Amino acid sequence: MAMSDDQRFAMYTAEEIGNAIKKRRRQLKITQKEFARRLDKSERTIQKYESGEITMKIDLIKQVADELDIPWQELLEAKTDKIGIVTEEEVSSYSFHNLSDVISALFTMTELKDISFQLSCTKPPENPEWTSALMVDGKGDGTYNADFCLFMENWMNKLTALQSGKLSKESYDTWKREMLDYYSDSYFSDFSSQMAKQKKSTGAKKNSSLTRIHIVSTKDEADDE
Repeated sequence: MAMSDDQRFAMYTAEEIGNAIKKRRRQLKITQKEFARRLDKSERTIQKYESGEITMKIDLIKQVADELDIPWQELLEAKTDKIGIVTEEEVSSYSFHNLSDVISALFTMTELKDISFQLSCTKPPENPEWTSALMVDGKGDGTYNADFCLFMENWMNKLTALQSGKLSKESYDTWKREMLDYYSDSYFSDFSSQMAKQKKSTGAKKNSSLTRIHIVSTKDEADDE
């Protein structure tokens, strides 16, 4: 006897459903902001769907699946994909199509509780330069302030080496993937982040060869090549 839709739907947890939605949305390169607009929901509601904070009913799942251009049964079959392993495909899914997308990302970043950002602006006549920046104090109170500053210094050195020809594009791309993997265990303290952490703890293990991060000077890059 074939299972009914309700019986099939009951096989999945809220977290598994959320993970499946996130995977499909990223495959289609749809931002949470755009997906929220399509479903006439808030961006925060989409975040709750994907983190499993909201238990969705089957009618809503079918609506979501329609927007993602996939049968709802096939959508839920993606539940086994692991959270926390960052692939090259996922990196490229964070697309910026206009200035509003960039500003939205900045708003989100400055609302983080575990990294304390400060705004900095200079302009004439007080200063000859006209610049704007997000600053992080490595000695500040944020949980990951020091880690962020350490990464930024490392990144600056890598970019300098790449631009000067001392580091190949292939080596630079490999380094980027290593950084994403290394920091994938640095979860934030909010509910959805902790849910993702719990999910990952029962799934794949990260690359154990990445045990620590070194600051690499541009001089050292030439030796590495």
